[in-house]
Amino acid sequence: MRVVLAALVLAAVLVLPVLTAPAQAQSGARKVFQISMVSFKFTPSLITVNRGDTVVLQFTNEDPDSRNHSIASRLFMQIEPKASGEFRTGVAEDRRFFAAEPGKKFELEFVATQAGSFPFVCGVFDHGARGQSGAINVLAAAAAQP
Repeated sequence: MRVVLAALVLAAVLVLPVLTAPAQAQSGARKVFQISMVSFKFTPSLITVNRGDTVVLQFTNEDPDSRNHSIASRLFMQIEPKASGEFRTGVAEDRRFFAAEPGKKFELEFVATQAGSFPFVCGVFDHGARGQSGAINVLAAAAAQP
């Protein structure tokens, strides 16, 4: 009988802290990036977030030469970002694009669910070939601290 009682007390000591511990949030941070699109470059061109983060990309076409610009990426074929603002969208060369005329703004929002590096380019004419490119780097989430 004492052995059974001791086993029950031991089980309670081991299990009770787990059952009463506060739940830790599983969602990541909200990361907002303001991205300028001008002739043949994105500023910034490298975006780094953690897996689980909510990513908000705010694009402004600030081209002084009145050129159209877009962001085109295969990532947007895998996920469906929430898009708002003044833009056109479509698919070309296996990449979903979001395009803005000069002076226009748009926003893309999504949760970074997969770690990796996801390249993007401007899909307008030869802009990507002339250097208007970048990447969204999603780092694996850091291990939880005990």
